[in-house]
Amino acid sequence: MGNSFIDLSAEHQAIQEVLQNMGLLHAGNTWHATALTGGVSSNILKITVGNRQFCLKQALPTLKVAKEWHAPLERIFAEIDWMKTVARIEPHVVPKILGVDNRHLCFVMEYLPAEHYRNWKSQLLNGEIDVGFAERMGGILNNIHKQTAKNNELARMFAYDENFFSLRLDPYLGEIARHCPEHSASILSILHRTQTTKIALVHGDVSPKNILRGPQGPVILDAECAWYGDPAFDLAFCLNHFLLKSVIAKKSIDKQRLLASFQALSEKYIADIDWEPAADLNLRAATLLPCLLLARVDGKSPAEYIQGRDADRVRQASFTLLDRGYTQLKDIQEFWKKEIGL
Repeated sequence: MGNSFIDLSAEHQAIQEVLQNMGLLHAGNTWHATALTGGVSSNILKITVGNRQFCLKQALPTLKVAKEWHAPLERIFAEIDWMKTVARIEPHVVPKILGVDNRHLCFVMEYLPAEHYRNWKSQLLNGEIDVGFAERMGGILNNIHKQTAKNNELARMFAYDENFFSLRLDPYLGEIARHCPEHSASILSILHRTQTTKIALVHGDVSPKNILRGPQGPVILDAECAWYGDPAFDLAFCLNHFLLKSVIAKKSIDKQRLLASFQALSEKYIADIDWEPAADLNLRAATLLPCLLLARVDGKSPAEYIQGRDADRVRQASFTLLDRGYTQLKDIQEFWKKEIGL
């Protein structure tokens, strides 16, 4: 597969063929492509055809990170399938897919202009912290899991176990287990539990960088890690970012709002669980969260805004949480409140 990969960011003619095959470009149309920044795993191009704009996404065989990290190109189909499935559950939560090209392993979706769809990560880092938006996100995430739980057809469709292992479990949990041998037994136990828990459709990268604040609410992007597995992964993965950002927040009010967002999202999500005992999912999310915290400083995809002394603080706090083994998210929230001086 690697030898036949055509990098669309460098192949103008190939892009033109893709667009023509999708019926998005016709003879005589003028067009141009502009690379969009931010992603590490894909080519993302803004395509302008006359007065129309599209977004083309193509998976890359090697991710653009410091540590060597390869991933299967076929993950693009997991993303396409996730978006189509979620569009039937929460229509306004995903962009519309306009075309798929199997040969070039890419797809085109509607382009969402930044002036109307603001990036949630950027807002959180800038101190624009809307607790109500976090609560709404908790409800949407719960509904996706609720509507896909215990569904054998979806379990077969999203049996992307190898993708999820190579994109998430190994570069996050596997990497920190190799990096931190004194905690490797507990980390690998959590990795194995996550790997073998098959309950609902998982996005796998529910991070504020992949969530836009649109006119009708949250829009979720970048589902190439999609997999039928443990919904606790999505919950913990998203909650992790409130804790990380609270470490670098300068203002006390921002720290308070970030932890209030943690509470609002987690409580909304947990209150509406009906596919399994809420305590079971709470335990899995709470024990997974310290691993994800540690992964953002010592895994293959470290958070770029956690550096130096801040990284040391996150690392030591993660070790303490792993040792204590909290089984409820609210206990981690209380622990973190003290860690950041609230």
